[in-house]
Amino acid sequence: MAGAGIKRKVLMGWAAVHLLAGVPLAPAASAAASVNDAGTSVIYEAEDGVLSGTAVGTTSPGFSGTGYVTSFDDAADSLTVTVNVPEKGLYQIYLGYNGPYGDKRTNLFVNGQAAGEIALGSTTGFKEIPATKALLNAGTNTIRIDRGWGWFEIDYLKVQPAPAPAPHQVTKALVDPLVTPETKSLMSFLVDTYGSKMLSGQQGYNNVSWLQANVGKKPALVGFDLIEYSPSRVEHGSTSTETEKAVEWDRQGGVVTFAWHWNAPTGLIDQPGKEWWRGFYTDSTTFDIEYAMSHPESQEYKLLLRDIDAIALQLTKLQDAKVPVLFRPLHEAEGGWFWWGAKGPEPCKALYRLLYERLTGVHNLHNLIWVWNSISPQWYPGDDVVDVVSFDSYPAAGDYSPQVSQYDQLVALGGNRKLIAMTENGSIPDPDLMSIYHTDWSWFCTWEGSFLTDGTTNTAAHLKEVYNHAKVLTLDELPNLKTYGGGGVVSAPASPAGLKAEPGDKQAVLSWSASAGAASYTVKRATGSGGPYTTVAAGVTGTGYTDTGLTNGTVYYYAVSAVNSAGESVPSAQVSAQPSAGQGAPSGTLKVQYRAGNTNPSDNTIAPQFNIKNTGTTPVKLSGLKLRYYFTQDGSQALNSWVDWAQIGSANVQRTFGTAAGAGADTYVELSFTDAAGTIPAGGQTGDIQLRIAKADWSNFNEAGDYSFDASKTAYGDWSKVTLYQGGTLVWGSQP
Repeated sequence: MAGAGIKRKVLMGWAAVHLLAGVPLAPAASAAASVNDAGTSVIYEAEDGVLSGTAVGTTSPGFSGTGYVTSFDDAADSLTVTVNVPEKGLYQIYLGYNGPYGDKRTNLFVNGQAAGEIALGSTTGFKEIPATKALLNAGTNTIRIDRGWGWFEIDYLKVQPAPAPAPHQVTKALVDPLVTPETKSLMSFLVDTYGSKMLSGQQGYNNVSWLQANVGKKPALVGFDLIEYSPSRVEHGSTSTETEKAVEWDRQGGVVTFAWHWNAPTGLIDQPGKEWWRGFYTDSTTFDIEYAMSHPESQEYKLLLRDIDAIALQLTKLQDAKVPVLFRPLHEAEGGWFWWGAKGPEPCKALYRLLYERLTGVHNLHNLIWVWNSISPQWYPGDDVVDVVSFDSYPAAGDYSPQVSQYDQLVALGGNRKLIAMTENGSIPDPDLMSIYHTDWSWFCTWEGSFLTDGTTNTAAHLKEVYNHAKVLTLDELPNLKTYGGGGVVSAPASPAGLKAEPGDKQAVLSWSASAGAASYTVKRATGSGGPYTTVAAGVTGTGYTDTGLTNGTVYYYAVSAVNSAGESVPSAQVSAQPSAGQGAPSGTLKVQYRAGNTNPSDNTIAPQFNIKNTGTTPVKLSGLKLRYYFTQDGSQALNSWVDWAQIGSANVQRTFGTAAGAGADTYVELSFTDAAGTIPAGGQTGDIQLRIAKADWSNFNEAGDYSFDASKTAYGDWSKVTLYQGGTLVWGSQP
């Protein structure tokens, strides 16, 4: 058992007295130190702790005590050390370790509660790092280290009272001296709120409506991705409307951030499990960044420039629309799982600098705030090209700790002169714990899919607590960021422009342009020109609404107003629509494109992918559509399905299985869509909908001859063997 028997070394000469968010820290020692004196550092040798599945090693030289703990191999392997402190307070925990097998991560638990993920950089011998801070109780506490990624060696833990943090030295100066006025305003606001407020953020514009419906708030910031603009994806048929969505979000008054899952310029392996669309992963491309960056005369280097120039076109659209961008290229580089980090820090840093120089110097892009996304000093490209340092946080589901270890490392990385952001996250850190631990994240940005909606990573109660917390800013609480100068206030939004009303059968489909600063919209209807108007929908979070249950032959008049916390705009210009029978999406205006996400016909997964296109002149509401894919079940086992990714939001795609009859089909999977999925604009499309089907026992399928399956279709193309229904009527494809 750990406890009094654990060997402890007492280091003299450290003392501190201060209060932290009402939590008293241990006072300075006034006499010769004992193992419990608050003014000392105490070392707890790892080999004297409680080992579960781990072992004591002695072969690596340079350890203290009688050995170190190794063999973190299995998921349940751990080391638990008991520490004793005299008073409840915030303590700094240092970790002595050896990392001979490369960069690793582990999870720390204090008194059974998750205390964050710890990054263990590669080493050539034992070293000490400040691992994290922890709120310890007076008396006995347990600190547990789990396997995490494994393959590291723990020498000791050292505990001492945490010092008070130094004041931030962040200024409003940006690394690009030619930044646009809107970009200066955004940076000014971020700096003014740093340390007192945190911006709420969400990856994926289509998830904003989910938050509005389930949390009652819109985030202050939305994350977008340049992935589909990568030329090697465009060559395979990829398209995107991310820049248009970003402009729409900016018009609502929100903050825009962009990442770039950069598909490798060439060298895509494009084999099962390493498909072309996985080309940003190291394991799915042979592209060599080190060779390209050291051979500027090479075709590989020229392709890098081609790709940067393609992305510059999209960023130019945003600059022309006066949209400032928190730009985060080459993210998570030090992990090595993306090709830009596969050959170590030097080629990656060189590529980052090339991006900065080409985008600002050649393309004259000055609407960018440059965000770096790795913690290790070896990977840092330099203060002169970085405005914000950041970390992507994916602790265990439900771990709401403030990730103080990573935060403290970023403070050191930027010399306390850079803003610090949590640019991706699973579980959102608890704002109350952030105050206690002095982790001043400028913003968070929750990843989409299950990280947002599974009810475990972030429970509904936690989401509501965060979004309504006094420390957390949401869209309705932002000032006018175009003109912010240090004290902006929220003003009522402008009236919506571009209102259109398209008649249908007993319905009218409305669409309009987003209004800057709007949190929601109110739709009003009248049966006479000029009113009086009756509100038919309030709290509409998108820029479209379908008014149903109307009487055919009657002329209806509509106006829309924009709303935020400061008030309501004057109504938009009036439009009218006269519903009549037989109206709807004209024949041939909807089509389904298909590609095989998994081309192996005899494994345990069916993975069709779809894109629904609207070639007509009126928007189409997705909730009125159903799509069917036909296949043979090959047995009687129960079927499961998942939406791995959807541009319209995975949570907005529902699935059911049904019985089919015909050649190559005894079963179909039907996709339907929630109201939150929104509409397909005229001339628009849904973008990727990536479906996966498997049997409950994971036995194999035989897709050869399946009605809807075609292994040759690895790029999107029109496919009539997938059917689409609108209002129950077949509008695309042929049934088996």
